[in-house]
Amino acid sequence: MTKLSEKEIRSLISLIDDDEVYETVFNKIVELGDEAIGFLDEEIETSLNTVKTNRLQKAYDAIILDSCISDLKDWKKNNSVNLFRGMTIVSRVNYPNLDLQYINGEINKIKDSLWLELNDNLTALEKVRVLNNVFFEMYKFKGDTKDFYNPKNSFLIDVLKRKKGNPISLSSLYSIVALSVGIPVYGVNMPQHYIVAYADSLSLHPYTDFRRNDILFYINPYYRGEIYSLKEVYGFLNRMNIEITDDKILPCSNVVTVRRVINNLIMIYKNKNDKEQEEKYRKLLGALDE
Repeated sequence: MTKLSEKEIRSLISLIDDDEVYETVFNKIVELGDEAIGFLDEEIETSLNTVKTNRLQKAYDAIILDSCISDLKDWKKNNSVNLFRGMTIVSRVNYPNLDLQYINGEINKIKDSLWLELNDNLTALEKVRVLNNVFFEMYKFKGDTKDFYNPKNSFLIDVLKRKKGNPISLSSLYSIVALSVGIPVYGVNMPQHYIVAYADSLSLHPYTDFRRNDILFYINPYYRGEIYSLKEVYGFLNRMNIEITDDKILPCSNVVTVRRVINNLIMIYKNKNDKEQEEKYRKLLGALDE
């Protein structure tokens, strides 16, 4: 699409409340992408026309979604080792002006507090006790048992602000913090309940590098860092009549983790009968399925 001048963009936006050309104008605005965002922001803020405002907001949301889909595709292809990046892309669908500086700052606070308590002489269990103390006692993170299906429990920025989340968001944050100080804790895509595993070493590709005897124990951040043995995890899966396979008990890829986060959001919005939000996340999921 040919680059438009500021005057042309403003003229295009001014036509969005014209029913006869709405669909064409809407599509052209969305095609402009980030180029139109600033102008849409300005118009949404100042317009007194409800129909126009709603249509502008819809165009704005479509541009943000397209941007997030593009970012997630790129993340999967080039940077999926960075779980933080994948989680923030999911958050940006709901929070277009996502404050990455705030998120980084909060995580760095936890990291710095953890560094002060660690030393090279600690055993794996001792390191986890320190991590649990910092994460759950000092920073007060906990599982949201009262409003489990609140969408906010899936967004990293909300978990940091509210100090609570669901199993996968808490486990992801727990792993991000642990890895930032060299503690080899990785997400495990266990059915019914996402947890993390403490491995015997750090790895860039834990989902291909580790075998069962490389896992020292498991941790459940949703339940304040409870520690489980491999035998206990086997027992849980057996009670659920779930076949024990490596993909259920060994560290998973970050793509698998982010896909599960998005699937959870799809289920939540479907149960709320919020078709618009459900469709957004179905489109986002498509970025990981290509």
